[in-house]
Parts: sequence; structure tokens; C-alpha cells
Amino acid sequence: MAAEPSDITRCTSGAADILGARKAFTVQVCNLFGAKCWMNHPAITSGACGTEALEIDPLTCKLYPIFEFADNGARVAGSATEEMSTLGDLGCTVSSSNGVYKWSGACVSVQCDLGSGSYAGPATTGSSSSRTTGIADTSSSTFQSHTLASISSDADQIKNVFLYRTGGHVATYSRGASGSSNSISYSVGELPTSDGNNYGPVVCPNSNILLTSSTAAGITAENLRMCGSTGKWVYYNAINLLKDTSLYATYSGDSGSTADINIGAVPFLAGKSAYRSGTAMGDPRAVKLLSDAASSSAVLMTSETITPQADGAATGETAGTWRNYGVVFYCDDFARTDLTACTAANQKMFYVGDPNPNATFGTSAGPVGGAATPTPAPSATPTPLRAKTDGACGNFRIGLVAAFAAVLGMA
Repeated sequence: MAAEPSDITRCTSGAADILGARKAFTVQVCNLFGAKCWMNHPAITSGACGTEALEIDPLTCKLYPIFEFADNGARVAGSATEEMSTLGDLGCTVSSSNGVYKWSGACVSVQCDLGSGSYAGPATTGSSSSRTTGIADTSSSTFQSHTLASISSDADQIKNVFLYRTGGHVATYSRGASGSSNSISYSVGELPTSDGNNYGPVVCPNSNILLTSSTAAGITAENLRMCGSTGKWVYYNAINLLKDTSLYATYSGDSGSTADINIGAVPFLAGKSAYRSGTAMGDPRAVKLLSDAASSSAVLMTSETITPQADGAATGETAGTWRNYGVVFYCDDFARTDLTACTAANQKMFYVGDPNPNATFGTSAGPVGGAATPTPAPSATPTPLRAKTDGACGNFRIGLVAAFAAVLGMA
């Protein structure tokens, strides 16, 4: 059997914040695994886990900074070879020479606590690049374990990835990079996220720009975390961590309309999105998950109604401009073996937004603009969709809006 590349560090301790005052493109990592998790770049030393690995408590999201260095070389903060990471650095890329492997900044080690000194790592059901679906018994199903996980380029819109449990593993939606040479092999699993395109108040810089450059000096750390194409859109997402089948999602129409708007069928461990522009970006909306993959299916779950605000990326603009919001529908029976089923008591919702510029999440939208009671009602105490990441508090109201039906294909 082939061995994995050497010198891969998998931390089981870490810090609450590894971004600090540094400048980097970030993705929000949300822990819906049911236990504490850790994420780190595989090339850090084990002695650096306490300061360079990110520790994420359950039902919490943290900003994971993608730190880049020229040629994926020595990872020394503030060195002359440190680059300003950007949107184009999403996705794990791997290079090797004479058995020495180098990993880009979006390649991550992920470990989640299983108790009794055991930890789950990333794995995909089945043995091909696409996961096997409809898993009714994890104990008898095939899982391919991965060396690392990837914060993939698919995360460019919502800028969130999710840690979720499938069997004794951290779920990955598919197998990304992989390779084998000279009796050494590796594979990389892609963490769940959503689809769609990236927009923001300032254009993202190009890749491979040194942090010491005038270009890097010309963008603030906050704008780097919110950057994107500057077309004015707002995206809203439904993420299915509930059942191992596709479930259709809709959301409420523009103010004054009683008709819901389609998002589409959402595969398990994935998300689907829709978008609006103009004044409709600020309309309050709710997201619904239906009981089957058809748009005619009965409603299974309805989120709280939540209202965009004109802050963060949207400051000075129509509320919701350049924002990306999501409702994660998940099952909190984390140790279940049948991934196709989840009892009503275990069906839960979690709310996220893209970094604005700080972490944006909560178990309820109520504290920041909720209105109608969701179905089923949440059992957890509502948590504001805001969090401190670098000493500044990003207060906002998260909102979910519908697909821009009049301009199909433009966002």
C-alpha cells in the first residue's frame, strides 16, 4: 500500500483566531459536525498548532485565512516571500519534486473529535471522484479517506465551507486533487459549500502579488475579505446537510408578492443559490426546503424571515448589495447511520453570511431581523449572526432573497 506524503501535520489543538491583524483572503468555516474541530495548513509544524491551527467549537463559524507564499515555500509570516492571498487562491493545488510535496494555502488538514482520543478526517462515500449517494447505512458503506481537504473554488460566492459528520468522517462532497508516484499517494476531498459567482465592493487583486508590494498596500484587510466583481447583486443559498437525497428549495418573492421563487434541487452536502438586483435586494425573505426533489413537493422546513442591512459591503448602497446569505438545513443526529433519514426533532437550521468583513452566523435570525416563526421551531437559544474576528464587531442583519428571474444567467 502506498504511503502518504511525509511531514503532514494534523492538529488537535488550536487558537480561536489565526488571522489577527494579518492581511489575507478568508473563508468562513462553520462547524456542524457535533463536536470540536480543528483546521490547519498541513505544512505547519506540530509545535505551531497552538497558534497556527484554527479551533472551531460546535455551532460556531470562524474565519480561516488562506496564507500564500511564493512557490508554496516556507510559511514564515511577514517574510519577503509572503504573498497577498486572493479569490484566485481558492482550491487546493499540489506540486511535488523528488518526493517532496508542497501544498497551496487552500489545502487543509481537518480533524474533528470523535471522543476517547479518536478523530475524524475527511472522506467521501464510494471510490470514485464523485460521492456515492443515498447512503442508508454508513457502517456497511465504502468511504475513501482523504489525505487533506480543499477549500474549493466553488466557495467563491458564499465564502463558507461546512464541517459535517457522515459516519465516522468529516464529509466531503467529492474528490478533488489526487496523485500517486514512487509509492507515495495522496487525495484531497472538497468540503461542502454552495454555487454561484463572486461579487463585492472592490475588485479582488490578482494572485502571486507580494504583501510588500504597492498593490497589497492599496487594499485594506477588510476589503480583501469582501472583494469580488463589482456588479451589484445579492445571492441567497440553501445548503442541504439534512438528507442524502436532493431536496428542492424555494424562497419568498419580492415584497407584496405571495408567490415563492425557485432556487432548485439541492444535493446532499451541497448548496444551490439564487440572486436579485436593484431595490429587491433589500426585501425581507425566508427560505424553504421541500420534502423531495420536485418543485411541487410539500414544504418540509421554513426559515425565519430575515432582512438585509446596508452595512459592511453594502454600506451606502441598497441593503443587501454585494452580500451572500445562506440557510443550512441540517440533521443534528450526528452519529446517525442512515443519512437518508432525519426525524423531525433533529431537523435544524443554521444561518450564515459571507464575511462582512467579520464572521457572520447564528442558530437563529431573530436577533438580527427575524419575523415569522420557522418550522420546525428551533430548540437552541437564538444566537446573533455576528462574531468578532479581529477586534471589530460586524453588526448586521442577514437576509435571504430570491432569484433574479428577469435577468437569467447574468450573475
